[in-house]
Amino acid sequence: MLCCLVALWVAHGAVFAQQDALDRIDALQTLSEKDNAEALKQLLAQGKTFALSSSYEVQREYLHTLMNVEADAGRLDAANATIVRLLELAQAQKDDIGLVIATSKNAYLMARSGKTEAAIVQLQAMEPTAVRTKDATALWRFYFSLGDAQLTATQFEAAQASVLKSMDYAKARPRQAKASLLRSLNLLNNVYAAMQNLDKALGVIDDALVLAKEIGATNMQGTLYLNRGNMNSRSGKLEPAVEAYQQALKMGQDSGLVGLQATALNNLGDTYLIRKDYAKAEALARRAMAKFQEAGELGGVATAQSNLGFSLMGQGRIKEGAAEVQSALKFMHESSARADEESILEELARMYAQAGLHREAYDTVREQQKIAKDLFSADRAKSVATLQEQFDSVQREKQIELLARENSLKDAEINNRRLQQIVTILGAVVTVMAGVFMFMLYRRVRKANQKLHEANKQLEFHSVRDPLTGLYNRRSFLELMKQRAPTSGNGRREDANTDGLMILDIDHFKHINDTLGHAGGDTVLVEIAKRLRSTVRDSDMVMRWGGEEFLVYSPKANSGHLKNLAQRVLKVIGETPIEVNGQSLQVTVTGGFLSLPFSGLTEEECNWEKAMQIADMALYLGKVNGRNRAYGLNRLLVPFEEAMPVLERDISAAIKASMVELVEVVGPVLPTV
Repeated sequence: MLCCLVALWVAHGAVFAQQDALDRIDALQTLSEKDNAEALKQLLAQGKTFALSSSYEVQREYLHTLMNVEADAGRLDAANATIVRLLELAQAQKDDIGLVIATSKNAYLMARSGKTEAAIVQLQAMEPTAVRTKDATALWRFYFSLGDAQLTATQFEAAQASVLKSMDYAKARPRQAKASLLRSLNLLNNVYAAMQNLDKALGVIDDALVLAKEIGATNMQGTLYLNRGNMNSRSGKLEPAVEAYQQALKMGQDSGLVGLQATALNNLGDTYLIRKDYAKAEALARRAMAKFQEAGELGGVATAQSNLGFSLMGQGRIKEGAAEVQSALKFMHESSARADEESILEELARMYAQAGLHREAYDTVREQQKIAKDLFSADRAKSVATLQEQFDSVQREKQIELLARENSLKDAEINNRRLQQIVTILGAVVTVMAGVFMFMLYRRVRKANQKLHEANKQLEFHSVRDPLTGLYNRRSFLELMKQRAPTSGNGRREDANTDGLMILDIDHFKHINDTLGHAGGDTVLVEIAKRLRSTVRDSDMVMRWGGEEFLVYSPKANSGHLKNLAQRVLKVIGETPIEVNGQSLQVTVTGGFLSLPFSGLTEEECNWEKAMQIADMALYLGKVNGRNRAYGLNRLLVPFEEAMPVLERDISAAIKASMVELVEVVGPVLPTV
């Protein structure tokens, strides 16, 4: 009896000791939300006590907390070493929970260091194990890390779904539920901001700040102030943005969070770049680079390096600044950060143009547009694939339904035979009922086929139409050019029988998106599409070429018609303001146009693709010379063999050498503000 009591007392003491250790680790995790440096100091001081505990759960929770605090402090080598310790411990104990926690944190740090695709692959392989644990802490850590990596890879819808799952598991955690929910809310804000849904992003920030103040999470408050600054900056409110960034920087310094300090410094540099205070922007970019390197965030280093390059270019140090930007672009390209790469190329082109380096600006713009079109094509392909999958699913359901009904019909026929053997009258009744059933089945199948036919027609429509504006898309034009009968070397088309190409680009469209949001930009695109349709002939074809570019293909249009068409287009778009969210917005376009075939050449000498390239260079010339205008090339003034090599490379040089006849059409005079 006494032995039993002693054993019971010992067991009770072990449970009490384990609970006490878990409580102390939990308290240090809470402390890290207020003072990361002090929490790390105490965790390391008590490390032997926790690491040598007889309880595996205590050891696992200690290593889990330690790697989080080390990572937040920017001590990535130490954090990675702790992750390895947890992985080895979990494997020795055959514990899936510890395995999921360690693997998820490792993938999170991989994504932050630029290895985004590898991180997503690692997490996707771990997902079945994570789901099998049914542990709220492991599942929260898993979906939080997956959502963060998907956001970096611009997989916005997938990231949103993962973050929402992480929020559900955060609420179910037995410990640190509110702190985990706060981190998920912050990540959700980043997703909404990336999707340009600024209203939702600001709403999430407000909710998160209330929760952060409730639990005293001063560190996370700094991150949220950082995000609030981003929202203000996007809305053009630079003073509130600077104030929010400075609050975030102070909180990062007070709490010893190196990553927060780095991001705040980098974003402050952004605001000074916008203000063209390049000296201050340079100083802040250099400080941000140093902090990102200290934190081990290589993606952040590249972003700060691009800002450093822009600030140097703004001060006239073009070659030195461009080299910094190109180094940042190389990293982003290798880490598949395509959206960031496209954004930096756009800014680099602007800086080249500002410095008068128009050839470099043109080359950079074309590179940026290629990436933008690739991103647009990928999104479009994904949408078409989703539609096709929906239609395939409908078809499968219809087939299953029909098979089920056929089986039911066969059963009914067997029953009919049996019933006919019993009584003829009852058989007749069953036969009538079967006829009614077949008639109803026929009607339902017919309706289903009609719906499927309509859905296929919609899919066919969307394959050649832009979903936003309803205009023809790039694919429809390419199909038209495939069917176009080329002219031969023996037969050249006269000017009266030529076709016309006119490419148009909305002026300052990035500024429209930045100030009014993507919804405002969409309103502008739809209105311009409507005005273009009302201006051209019925036989003309208007297309959304991609992004803010439009293309007009005008059959049997000589040079005089193209010039008149350019005048009408510039007038109908630029003369009347566009109403966007209650604001009256003056919008103009710049264009380039020429005839096809060009200057009586055969299409073997100058096909439609070369003609588009020349029209595109004419458009860019209009951008350089003030926008709100269109340049057209009427004809060559020197032999083809002499003009085309120069014209394909540098339109300005060809014009200066009097190799080509240029027509300029200026848009309406805009009211001064």
